[in-house]
Amino acid sequence: MAKAKKTNGRAKAHHAKAEKVELKFDTNGARKQVTHALARVQDGFREAGEAFREAGEAMGGESRKVALTLVNHAQDNVVYSFEALRDTLQAETFAEAVKIQQAAMTEMFRRNLRQMREVGQIVGTSGTKALKPITKLVSTLRSAA
Repeated sequence: MAKAKKTNGRAKAHHAKAEKVELKFDTNGARKQVTHALARVQDGFREAGEAFREAGEAMGGESRKVALTLVNHAQDNVVYSFEALRDTLQAETFAEAVKIQQAAMTEMFRRNLRQMREVGQIVGTSGTKALKPITKLVSTLRSAA
Protein backbone atom coordinates (compact mmCIF):
# COMPACT_ATOMS: atom_id res chain seq x y z
CA MET A 1 0.00 0.00 0.00
CA ALA A 2 0.96 3.52 -0.62
CA LYS A 3 1.70 5.63 2.31
CA ALA A 4 -0.30 8.89 2.65
CA LYS A 5 1.71 11.99 2.95
CA LYS A 6 1.18 13.95 6.15
CA THR A 7 0.79 17.71 5.95
CA ASN A 8 0.77 20.23 8.72
CA GLY A 9 -2.08 22.25 7.19
CA ARG A 10 0.05 25.23 6.29
CA ALA A 11 -0.21 24.59 2.63
CA LYS A 12 -3.99 24.74 2.75
CA ALA A 13 -3.96 27.95 4.75
CA HIS A 14 -1.48 29.53 2.38
CA HIS A 15 -3.60 28.46 -0.56
CA ALA A 16 -6.73 29.99 1.04
CA LYS A 17 -4.97 33.32 1.56
CA ALA A 18 -3.99 33.45 -2.05
CA GLU A 19 -7.59 32.93 -3.19
CA LYS A 20 -9.04 35.51 -0.84
CA VAL A 21 -9.88 38.60 -2.85
CA GLU A 22 -10.22 41.88 -1.08
CA LEU A 23 -12.92 44.08 -2.50
CA LYS A 24 -12.82 47.73 -1.66
CA PHE A 25 -15.91 49.84 -2.10
CA ASP A 26 -15.94 53.58 -2.36
CA THR A 27 -18.29 54.41 0.50
CA ASN A 28 -17.77 58.16 0.44
CA GLY A 29 -20.78 58.78 -1.85
CA ALA A 30 -23.09 56.53 0.14
CA ARG A 31 -21.82 57.93 3.43
CA LYS A 32 -22.50 61.48 2.26
CA GLN A 33 -26.03 60.53 1.22
CA VAL A 34 -26.76 58.84 4.54
CA THR A 35 -25.25 61.74 6.48
CA HIS A 36 -27.34 64.20 4.48
CA ALA A 37 -30.51 62.14 5.02
CA LEU A 38 -29.86 61.89 8.76
CA ALA A 39 -29.22 65.62 8.97
CA ARG A 40 -32.55 66.27 7.26
CA VAL A 41 -34.34 63.94 9.69
CA GLN A 42 -32.67 65.64 12.67
CA ASP A 43 -33.63 69.06 11.32
CA GLY A 44 -37.20 67.83 10.90
CA PHE A 45 -37.30 66.65 14.50
CA ARG A 46 -35.88 69.96 15.69
CA GLU A 47 -38.50 71.88 13.71
CA ALA A 48 -41.26 69.63 15.03
CA GLY A 49 -40.01 70.08 18.59
CA GLU A 50 -39.96 73.84 18.16
CA ALA A 51 -43.48 73.82 16.71
CA PHE A 52 -44.80 71.73 19.60
CA ARG A 53 -43.02 73.96 22.12
CA GLU A 54 -44.64 77.05 20.57
CA ALA A 55 -48.01 75.31 20.55
CA GLY A 56 -47.59 74.38 24.22
CA GLU A 57 -46.74 77.94 25.16
CA ALA A 58 -49.72 79.27 23.24
CA MET A 59 -51.96 76.65 24.83
CA GLY A 60 -50.72 77.61 28.29
CA GLY A 61 -51.46 81.28 27.73
CA GLU A 62 -54.87 80.55 26.28
CA SER A 63 -55.69 78.16 29.12
CA ARG A 64 -54.97 80.93 31.60
CA LYS A 65 -57.29 83.22 29.65
CA VAL A 66 -60.09 80.63 29.80
CA ALA A 67 -59.50 80.00 33.51
CA LEU A 68 -59.58 83.72 34.33
CA THR A 69 -62.76 84.15 32.33
CA LEU A 70 -64.38 81.27 34.22
CA VAL A 71 -63.31 82.75 37.56
CA ASN A 72 -64.74 86.16 36.58
CA HIS A 73 -68.02 84.56 35.54
CA ALA A 74 -68.24 82.56 38.75
CA GLN A 75 -67.60 85.69 40.80
CA ASP A 76 -70.27 87.63 38.89
CA ASN A 77 -72.74 84.77 39.31
CA VAL A 78 -72.13 84.56 43.06
CA VAL A 79 -72.62 88.31 43.49
CA TYR A 80 -75.80 88.18 41.40
CA SER A 81 -77.10 85.18 43.39
CA PHE A 82 -76.58 86.96 46.70
CA GLU A 83 -78.31 90.06 45.38
CA ALA A 84 -81.25 87.92 44.27
CA LEU A 85 -81.31 86.20 47.65
CA ARG A 86 -81.26 89.57 49.43
CA ASP A 87 -84.15 90.80 47.26
CA THR A 88 -86.10 87.61 47.95
CA LEU A 89 -85.62 87.93 51.69
CA GLN A 90 -86.71 91.58 51.58
CA ALA A 91 -89.90 90.76 49.67
CA GLU A 92 -93.06 91.69 51.57
CA THR A 93 -95.17 88.80 50.32
CA PHE A 94 -94.59 85.21 49.35
CA ALA A 95 -95.88 85.90 45.82
CA GLU A 96 -93.39 88.74 45.41
CA ALA A 97 -90.57 86.44 46.61
CA VAL A 98 -91.57 83.78 44.08
CA LYS A 99 -91.59 86.37 41.26
CA ILE A 100 -88.14 87.58 42.30
CA GLN A 101 -86.85 83.98 42.30
CA GLN A 102 -88.40 83.26 38.88
CA ALA A 103 -86.82 86.39 37.42
CA ALA A 104 -83.49 85.50 39.03
CA MET A 105 -83.58 81.96 37.63
CA THR A 106 -84.43 83.24 34.15
CA GLU A 107 -81.63 85.79 34.32
CA MET A 108 -79.14 83.17 35.60
CA PHE A 109 -80.07 80.88 32.70
CA ARG A 110 -79.49 83.71 30.20
CA ARG A 111 -76.24 84.69 31.92
CA ASN A 112 -74.99 81.11 31.81
CA LEU A 113 -75.77 80.83 28.10
CA ARG A 114 -73.89 84.07 27.37
CA GLN A 115 -70.99 82.93 29.50
CA MET A 116 -70.81 79.50 27.85
CA ARG A 117 -70.90 81.14 24.43
CA GLU A 118 -68.08 83.50 25.44
CA VAL A 119 -65.93 80.68 26.84
CA GLY A 120 -66.65 78.58 23.74
CA GLN A 121 -65.44 81.39 21.50
CA ILE A 122 -62.28 81.79 23.57
CA VAL A 123 -61.62 78.04 23.42
CA GLY A 124 -62.20 78.01 19.65
CA THR A 125 -59.79 80.84 18.96
CA SER A 126 -57.34 79.42 21.49
CA GLY A 127 -57.29 76.10 19.68
CA THR A 128 -56.60 77.84 16.41
CA LYS A 129 -53.78 79.88 17.96
CA ALA A 130 -52.28 76.85 19.66
CA LEU A 131 -52.35 74.70 16.51
CA LYS A 132 -51.01 77.42 14.23
CA PRO A 133 -47.30 76.47 14.66
CA ILE A 134 -48.11 72.80 14.04
CA THR A 135 -50.19 73.49 10.93
CA LYS A 136 -47.42 75.75 9.66
CA LEU A 137 -44.91 72.90 10.14
CA VAL A 138 -47.17 70.41 8.37
CA SER A 139 -47.70 72.76 5.42
CA THR A 140 -43.93 73.27 5.07
CA LEU A 141 -43.44 69.51 5.15
CA ARG A 142 -46.08 69.05 2.47
CA SER A 143 -44.53 71.69 0.23
CA ALA A 144 -41.05 70.16 0.71
CA ALA A 145 -42.24 66.69 -0.31
